[in-house]
Amino acid sequence: MLQDVTRARRAVAFTISMILCGGLVFGGASLSSAQSGFGGSKGLPTHHQAPDFHLQTVDGKAVSKSSLKGQPTLMMFWAPWCHVCQVELPKIHDFHEAVKPYGLQVLSVGFADAKENVLGYINGHADVFTFPSAFDVGNVVASDFRVRATPTFVLIDADGAVRLVHPGAGILHHPKLLSFVEEIVS
Repeated sequence: MLQDVTRARRAVAFTISMILCGGLVFGGASLSSAQSGFGGSKGLPTHHQAPDFHLQTVDGKAVSKSSLKGQPTLMMFWAPWCHVCQVELPKIHDFHEAVKPYGLQVLSVGFADAKENVLGYINGHADVFTFPSAFDVGNVVASDFRVRATPTFVLIDADGAVRLVHPGAGILHHPKLLSFVEEIVS
């Protein structure tokens, strides 16, 4: 049993390192939030409770802070016109596939564009959007999370506390995310 757990940890670590190396080899250079096309972001302070929010996924399911309780979640706020988002989304898909067996989920939140554009992008890239995806009507949730850049990533722990806010590209290289994943896998 212990041998199986050790193998599983190594497999996840290897998969995540391959995703990271792929990003480095295939153009994963980080861009600042100013280069992302939507401006700077201070975001929420870390280790504070995430704001209460309510969204509906594109497949009609309700998602809220309370529905995520007990499930660590990486939220990605993105827009279809954002070129950095277009590069990051496939990497987030690969990351999600590697960590979902350990309970970390991804929630994509399309905002800063018309609903039909967000839905069109999701439907046109169904192979990438294997995680829950929602449209933020009126950018209300993005505003509550103080999102000012696309993409912006918010890592919420199982207790609903914000552990990391990361505007722009390169979330998969962030030491706090990697440490958080290591905690979950251990």
